[in-house]
Amino acid sequence: MFESMRRTLFACGVFLLACRGVAGAADLPSIALPAIAAPALNGTIDDSWAKAATLTVGYDFTYRRPAAAPAHVRVTQDGTALYVAFDVSQGNITANQHTNGSSVQNDDYVGVYLDPQGQRGFQYAFFANPNGARYQTSSENSAYAPEWTAVAKTTPGGYVVTMRIPLDVMRSSGSHSWQAQFVHFAVATNSLDVWVYSPIATSATDPVFIGTLTGVGVAPAGGKAAANRNALRFQPYALSESTSIENGGSTSRIGTDFSIPITPTASLVGTLHPDYSNVESDQQTIAPTAFARQYNEVRPFFTQLSSFFNERINCTNCPQTLYTPAIPTFGQGYGIEGTQGRASFAGFDALGEDRTDQAQTLNYSYEDSRQNFSWNLQRVNAAADGINDNTTTLDGGYLNQHTHFLAYSNNGVESGTLVTDPCLGTYHDLGLGYVTATSVVVAGLQRIGAQFDPLDGYTAQSDILGYQAYASHTINFTPKFWLHDIIVSDYFARYNNHFEQLSQTDSNPFVRLDLRDLLQFQFFTSATGVRTVSNEFLPFDGNGILAGYRMNTNTPTYVQYSGGPYYHGFLDAWTYLMTLPVTRRVHLALETDEDKYDTTHPGEESTNQWLERASLDWQLSKEFQFDVGVRRIIGGNLPASYQALTYNTTVCATNLYQPGCFVNAGNVSVAAHFLLRRNEFYLVYGNANNLSTEPALFFKWIRYVGAEKGT
Repeated sequence: MFESMRRTLFACGVFLLACRGVAGAADLPSIALPAIAAPALNGTIDDSWAKAATLTVGYDFTYRRPAAAPAHVRVTQDGTALYVAFDVSQGNITANQHTNGSSVQNDDYVGVYLDPQGQRGFQYAFFANPNGARYQTSSENSAYAPEWTAVAKTTPGGYVVTMRIPLDVMRSSGSHSWQAQFVHFAVATNSLDVWVYSPIATSATDPVFIGTLTGVGVAPAGGKAAANRNALRFQPYALSESTSIENGGSTSRIGTDFSIPITPTASLVGTLHPDYSNVESDQQTIAPTAFARQYNEVRPFFTQLSSFFNERINCTNCPQTLYTPAIPTFGQGYGIEGTQGRASFAGFDALGEDRTDQAQTLNYSYEDSRQNFSWNLQRVNAAADGINDNTTTLDGGYLNQHTHFLAYSNNGVESGTLVTDPCLGTYHDLGLGYVTATSVVVAGLQRIGAQFDPLDGYTAQSDILGYQAYASHTINFTPKFWLHDIIVSDYFARYNNHFEQLSQTDSNPFVRLDLRDLLQFQFFTSATGVRTVSNEFLPFDGNGILAGYRMNTNTPTYVQYSGGPYYHGFLDAWTYLMTLPVTRRVHLALETDEDKYDTTHPGEESTNQWLERASLDWQLSKEFQFDVGVRRIIGGNLPASYQALTYNTTVCATNLYQPGCFVNAGNVSVAAHFLLRRNEFYLVYGNANNLSTEPALFFKWIRYVGAEKGT
């Protein structure tokens, strides 16, 4: 295996040299930014914007045609910040979000994508809706949240947004020529209008196919320029918990996360006595699934590092060899991350009591207007309680930008205490595909060994050998037609285990219809068969329909049914969700779910399980949000493929999530969140992630010294 990986690395190097070409496309627009004094930021475009460069967001990337109502943009800079003004012509505006956050992208919005170093560095994006609520993302850090400005005002024919984006919250390495894309999204038409459009681009924001801003960071005469090097970030926190002696008693603790730049594009990162509060999300669900659920990472130490890992040009059903939620609480962690030319790299050590988790990765990517080639080398190690688990992967792929054909290969080997037979501790995944902005067809072969299940990873199903195929196509209609689009897809797979027994099958046809009036209908079949831990091959089906209104907004309402043969019986599952705008800033969400499992199998019981949930979201300001959640789960847990079904009261007393165990639990949680400039506050009662209410009051204060959150 290792000799094979060595040969593969050598072949990749030869292939890379053969694939070098001229980057970019000659006809992509470039705009020279004037260096002027800061214009007004009041949601209007006045004379202070007169010297700004102008451009038009005039092509609809979704429907591949000229925009129905082009947005006009002015852009300039003063050496320390980028200034952007959007003048949007639009009726039927959707704007429900008033607090800064990711829900901004469920409204109408305008946005700026920036690549300070082109494809060699990180991509940053800044969005604002017609209320002036803002959101930002970065491939540098999934918790990216620096302070920047967006002011919006409605106009008789649409709305205006003025932005100020500081340059020192992005890694530029001193570059004055940045790749950029300007966008405008409208919920009512599902249109994404862009400044620069390329008919061969599969993404509207690929830095190879977007425009260029020159003169970025050049100060006007007598002015000040932004720093080329990121500032140190020191992120101490203080947490207090007030609760009864029966619940463990009141306590307090402090800790810190930090990031120390060592080059303009690389940093040392670390954490001491980290706190892993996850007060914003409610992860309880009773949705049917044959496999273990996956959760998002929220710990600051990992949000800055995780984007470098698990890089693949394509992967379907692949194991995730680094799944950081699998790493338990640890006392201290140290890491490094950054880019150098076309390469990116990261590594960390998480040091806990009698346990160490570490990982390293090296990525290389080359892309121009003709081709895209990338590879990733990664190692993950976990050592705890006499167990030493090591996983090494080599993934790579090639995409031809003009023919849209791709080829990929993903390979891994696990060794150590958990692997007794090296032949059973490997995985291989290779395939071919065709990818455009509206169509995808991919087919491949995959083998995951019976003992390939990394301790710090996530593997849905081990011991499989077979083939898989996925296809998707979007049909778009004219803007005034009653039907906006139809999305059709299917995933099909068939695998055997190393005993040549059928191990897993999948057939998942799906059709979605998006109508003009924000109505949506989904029709789907989920015919999945899985060999369980008891060595039975059983169905886990979910065939059904969904009817929804405003599904892609912050106020969705829908009804969904799914059902079919399931485990040893039959499943009926219903979900009802309604979101009501109580006032302009207050939303009430009501949800009820029911899973009915009918079985006549000896030793099993037919059960019903209900989830009832209500949540109140009060958006007091752009920086301050208040939420109340009430939830109840009652009934028997559904069977799963990876855990044995049980009705043993002793087992259930130690693990209420075990399939078959009866749950009767209610949870009340209250959370207030405030983030402004250098301070972030949480005031929380309870824990939304627990089955039952935790009678505790938490107060957490995070102070950002130096660089801002996620930078």
